[in-house]
Amino acid sequence: MDKQRTLSFLSQSEPAKPISANLVKPWVVLIVDDEPEVHQVTQLVLSSYRFEQQPLELVHAYSKKEAINILNSRTDVALVLLDVIMESEEAGLECVQYIREVLGYHQVRIVLRTGQPAAIPEHELMLRYDINDYKNKTDLTKSRLFTTLTSSLRSYQDLQRLALLTEELTALNEGLEDKVKQRTHEIEASNKALRQAYDRIAKQQQALVQSEKLASVGQLAAGVAHEINNPLAYLKSNLEFVQSTLVKLYKAWQTVASQSQLCNQVLNNIETEYQLNWTLSESDDVIADMHSGLDRIQLIVKELSIFFESNQTQFQLVDFYTQILDPVVINLELDGVSLQLIEFDKGDGFELFCAPALLEHSLYCIIRNALESSSRLSQTIKVKVKLIDEHIQFTVSDTGEGIDTELIHRVFDPFYTTKLSDKHVGLGLTVASSIIKSHGGQLHIQSQVGKGTDVTITIPLAQPALNRNTSDGK
Repeated sequence: MDKQRTLSFLSQSEPAKPISANLVKPWVVLIVDDEPEVHQVTQLVLSSYRFEQQPLELVHAYSKKEAINILNSRTDVALVLLDVIMESEEAGLECVQYIREVLGYHQVRIVLRTGQPAAIPEHELMLRYDINDYKNKTDLTKSRLFTTLTSSLRSYQDLQRLALLTEELTALNEGLEDKVKQRTHEIEASNKALRQAYDRIAKQQQALVQSEKLASVGQLAAGVAHEINNPLAYLKSNLEFVQSTLVKLYKAWQTVASQSQLCNQVLNNIETEYQLNWTLSESDDVIADMHSGLDRIQLIVKELSIFFESNQTQFQLVDFYTQILDPVVINLELDGVSLQLIEFDKGDGFELFCAPALLEHSLYCIIRNALESSSRLSQTIKVKVKLIDEHIQFTVSDTGEGIDTELIHRVFDPFYTTKLSDKHVGLGLTVASSIIKSHGGQLHIQSQVGKGTDVTITIPLAQPALNRNTSDGK
């Protein structure tokens, strides 16, 4: 360096101001220069300088290496007054690169001071090396040095505040993100609960609608049955009267014909004219057909009799085994069914919210239908009861002839039956299916020709929405 260059800022002087003992946090300024005289003079001039009522703490380095060591150990340096040419012509610029690129200190203000003009233009140098100011030592008076420090420290202070604000905003954003995530999780959980509640309400409403339909069907069936039972009773009574009367007339006819030849001749003429002989011979078949038709009407009314009583559709909490399944078994035994043909697989006891008489009737129809399907082969049927996710699953399996795939969808149609007996009208499964649906349940049939059929009923244990039925008598 040129030992003869003039330090012009010595031409001005100001009385030193006392440093307050309360100011304990000074601005740290690192002076990097290979000339001790520069350090001494700079320290002398800056001893009276204050910014924001805070003094300076001057730290000295006489080479690039010393400067780097100091910067590695301290993170509170606000300003670096850096000589360009020290142990080498590029030492100052290399120090700048280390500060910015290696240490990553971008808030530290760097002011280059040189006694010799650089080979690279000043503005290009500032852009290339990310320095904040470039001063010639010969032009740097005390006033200009104070101005440089003030602008640099103010810039550093603004950057510090900006960094602090950025940290606070980052922390706030992270906190907001956590709150948003938490709130989003709460909303998702709330939405899930709402969807589940909506699904339950929809199912309960559907079950209520089915129950009300069933109650309406029951009311209609009761009215129709009442209107049919009355004429049915006197039709059967009158038919028996007509049949017995015809028998009496025929016997009286024969008695009168045997007592008088004239009467015999007259009766023969009447018989010939009105074909009474043919009428009397056909009357037995006609009356038998009438009896058969009336019996079928009576059987249909009997199938619908489950709906006659208004309390049959009232829902209540009952024990499944003692109040529903046991009565089904008793009715089957009363009908002459051998219980050895039924294999039960029962679980633990539980309570079910249902219309017990209706549910009992539906299970009776399904079990009886399975027994009739397996009766030809004298095979047992299996009845399995288990609980799955707050639902009862009731399965009846037989080893009968099975149902053809094309016909399986018709088994629930009213009056559809594959049984030839006059005792079947095809309403059992129709009524059973309607009852199961009224309980919010499902009835599924799986069958294979030649191997048998599985009928599975699934019913929820509790249906609070149907509780209204207990109060309105439906």
